[in-house]
Amino acid sequence: MNDNVFAYATPLWERFSKPVHAGGWPEGEVGVRSGQAGSRAARFVLRLQVKGTQARFKAYGCPTAIAVGEWLCEQIERDGIESLRTITAAKIRAGLEIPEDKAHCALLGEDAIRELLK
Repeated sequence: MNDNVFAYATPLWERFSKPVHAGGWPEGEVGVRSGQAGSRAARFVLRLQVKGTQARFKAYGCPTAIAVGEWLCEQIERDGIESLRTITAAKIRAGLEIPEDKAHCALLGEDAIRELLK
């Protein structure tokens, strides 16, 4: 049975429907770097955390926002935290095949990256 009734792009849907990096570590835990971005108006929040070579995310929002968190964690674990410096909203959109009407979710990811790298 195909439960992707809204016809999300496959890369996006796979990450939303089976995230493996969802979760996080307690605030203040030694060795954890965190970055969070959000919009109160849109009620979207994305929090990225990195501890050593592991990455986790928490997201409140639509399937696209959740997929962005999962995709970013994959990038961190594959290429390291410094690889985030080259990731833009455009790269996130291309990687997940995010349509124009959900571009704000890719921008949310870019903002979370900037906070994480501070």
